[in-house]
Amino acid sequence: MMGPRDYFTFETIRDHEHNVVCYYVTAIGTIEEDGAVHLRGDMGPDKDEKMAFGRITLHNQDRKISTLLKETNSRVYYHIHDEEGSVDVISFTARNWRADEAYELEAGDRVMVQGRAYLRKNDVERYPGRLPEISITVSGLFRLSKAHKPRFQGMNASLIPQK
Repeated sequence: MMGPRDYFTFETIRDHEHNVVCYYVTAIGTIEEDGAVHLRGDMGPDKDEKMAFGRITLHNQDRKISTLLKETNSRVYYHIHDEEGSVDVISFTARNWRADEAYELEAGDRVMVQGRAYLRKNDVERYPGRLPEISITVSGLFRLSKAHKPRFQGMNASLIPQK
């Protein structure tokens, strides 16, 4: 049985002179263990704004993702391709009240993330020649399904009745 399908699309937003203003991304995937959301409350000029950082994992969406990466000359956080298909991990950030929503997400949750694509510059001294990483600045965040937790099975459920 196949699990839920992941989804990725982007729209190029242009001005009246056809210059690219931004890319708007919609992605449906899973929050994996290594992409669990972290919250910081010391962001912004006054060090009092909240910001959440997380990662969404997408399976078998590399064709659409690679089109965006070629247009922006960038990379995703992580990409692998093998005989089972491809896996792409894309970073996302959420501010203020969206940060609280993002922080409630757990590993295993299916989510839809929408927002502007943002290019994070690399530390040129530490990583010379490395492309900038694409990240999604969240404007919409939706939990589609919660992570399935194993149900507690009491000791009585495993006992065999004696005659």
